Amino acid sequence: MSHLVKATQEKGEIYLDRVLGGVALIALHEAGSLQGHLEGVNERLRVARKARSLGELLRDQLDLLPETRNRFVRDHHVRRGLWNGFVSDLTGEMKRSGDA
Repeated sequence: MSHLVKATQEKGEIYLDRVLGGVALIALHEAGSLQGHLEGVNERLRVARKARSLGELLRDQLDLLPETRNRFVRDHHVRRGLWNGFVSDLTGEMKRSGDA
């Protein structure tokens, strides 16, 4: 096998490894995010079952809104960071591959 073919295969393997690693990291975050949302729904149901009146139910559910909003904002911030890092990692790898 020529040196050029071997180098191209190695770069392809590195590139594929980065792609799979990035996708796996994003998938893990999304799975964790879904778990957090499920826990939030369960918390809302627990609180709703304890309510003794409609007013209490509404007040308790409204009290949970800031926590829910903060969870969505945190998840979105992490998601954007992961995607930005993934794209910059891949574009940087492609630029390095093109320079070689």
